[in-house]
Amino acid sequence: MKITFMVSGNIRSNFVYRSMALARALHKLGHEVLIVAPKADKYNNFTPETTRSIDGVSVLQPFQFVTKRMEINFLPYLFGATMIALRKKSDFIYIYKPTPVNIVGFIAKLFKKTPIIVDMDDLGSEVMKIEGHPWFQRKFVEWSENFATKHADRLVVASSYLFNKYRRKFPEKLIHLMPNGVEADWFAPLIPSKEKQRVVFMGQINRKNILEPLFNVFPAIIKQYPLAKALIMGDGKDLEYFKKKTKELGIDSHITFTGWLALNAARSNLNAGDIGYNYMPDTITVKAANNMKVSQYMARGVVPLMSEVGDLPSMVDFGRVGYICKADNLEALKTALLRALEDEDKMEKAQQASIFVAQQFNWDHLAEDLCQWLIPEK
Repeated sequence: MKITFMVSGNIRSNFVYRSMALARALHKLGHEVLIVAPKADKYNNFTPETTRSIDGVSVLQPFQFVTKRMEINFLPYLFGATMIALRKKSDFIYIYKPTPVNIVGFIAKLFKKTPIIVDMDDLGSEVMKIEGHPWFQRKFVEWSENFATKHADRLVVASSYLFNKYRRKFPEKLIHLMPNGVEADWFAPLIPSKEKQRVVFMGQINRKNILEPLFNVFPAIIKQYPLAKALIMGDGKDLEYFKKKTKELGIDSHITFTGWLALNAARSNLNAGDIGYNYMPDTITVKAANNMKVSQYMARGVVPLMSEVGDLPSMVDFGRVGYICKADNLEALKTALLRALEDEDKMEKAQQASIFVAQQFNWDHLAEDLCQWLIPEK
């Protein structure tokens, strides 16, 4: 089977990690996989990076201008991406997170009758609204999402919320539920944490309502556990806000900010017995998503603490391999975090979490399930 992925971010960015992980897993199964991606964008500060292949997956990077004006930058790229979609004889075109940059893949459906798979792992236009992107950019992405989901031959979705949403909207369309997974190299032997009470967070810092609850309850946590620490791995527009907040709260000696780290470096900071912070607000965008960091936490023996929203409880086997508490409730978060930090069974939970994620969220298994859905065995 030959699959051409069309993505909207450079190949090394977290923005396309889901499609890159799936592509690698499909290649391991013996399929020919191509990825069409920009070589420069906001995710690498518009610094051109030429990549020909990654772990057997061919990478095609159409010509583009390298400016910070997207409307100029991607004009030649769109033409090049369109030509690739037409010339490559693929069994499927796989469009991940539809945007004006990759929606051109539908040209292969129009002229070559190539089946189109559209992968929705969240509601991108809604996320952009929360993060404060310009209205015209949001409208372009919203139109791309609506067009792509309507005209795709098949849909792949990351959450039960999206599955139900598109099942109601397109009752005759083939839809496959595929959560985010973890790649095989994450399942190395667990390394116990050197800290007795540590909370870790890994991700973008572009929404205050995700990390704000942790900082609001942490003074009370420190009062009960003076050695408690938090490690914040990530960057974004609100990073400086939280650095300032730690000083105002007098907890800056307990909080470490690393900024962006390469994935391998971030992974090395995830140790068994730490608590993985994933306390999310009860919003549509959270319900629509499948949080990749939860699986990554568990693969390293980090025990997740999360809110009772969407698919999050099922990701920790409804509390067997993690901690769950009510969303948007600081008292509930404080109680749950104290319980997690003092849990004498925390290391056993860490071991069970690693086993659970290997069984349920391994990209190799998820790729096999996708292939069986695409081409059922006779």
